[in-house]
Amino acid sequence: MNRMFAFHGVDGKTGTTMVAQSVAETIAAADKEIKVMMVSLNGRSGTEYVDRVGESIEGLKMYLDNKVLSKKVLEQSCKYTENLFLLAGVESLGQSRHYFPETAIYFLNRIEEEFDVIIADTGNDLDNGLAVGALERIPERFCILTQQESMLKRYESIESLYRKLGIDFSCYVVNKYSDEDPYSLGYISERLKIPQKQLKKIQAVSYGRQAEMDYRTLLFYKDKIYNQDILEIANVILLKCNMNTIQEQRKKKWIPFI
Repeated sequence: MNRMFAFHGVDGKTGTTMVAQSVAETIAAADKEIKVMMVSLNGRSGTEYVDRVGESIEGLKMYLDNKVLSKKVLEQSCKYTENLFLLAGVESLGQSRHYFPETAIYFLNRIEEEFDVIIADTGNDLDNGLAVGALERIPERFCILTQQESMLKRYESIESLYRKLGIDFSCYVVNKYSDEDPYSLGYISERLKIPQKQLKKIQAVSYGRQAEMDYRTLLFYKDKIYNQDILEIANVILLKCNMNTIQEQRKKKWIPFI
């Protein structure tokens, strides 16, 4: 059974952290019996959309280097809500070079049986040890794209590197999607030679800057299409975990009291 999923962006502006965290929050909110871990395994902290984080990979470095990370330390330091656990990435500038693929692999091996769903934000940099280790260890990978020409060219330029590293993706997510954009899912599928059934979209919304100011994901602003697109990706993950999918919540018809 799969329980670990890596989200990786072709560039730093695709919105990988927002997508990964939105999916983690959606799964955790839908079923309090599911323990969800969201971890940043890249060269950044990944804390743009949370108001607090108890611990980071950097704070656990001693435990990771000595391979003595315990369940107690992990749960006490990472608990965010009743069943959602958040672990930030590397917070100090210039320190990411001190982390190697083996660190990410050990960490993921250690937590695999402790959580029901593990979502790793691997950023966009393939020159980062934590990201490479996570992508190597996690077979279920989601590639985050946008409809921009520069992003499609970026994917085309590094596709051979993905192949060389043995990295393939089970799902491609076109983030910040607009139906009016000429770069449709069909065009992207044909151009990048991606089967259309592996393509998902997340509708563009206008709350991006507000989300950063409020330290929240875009789920908070209750955009129906955005939330539904995230729910579809969450259900892809739940199916791969052999768990019940989330049914779309429909507003109940208002019945007056008088």
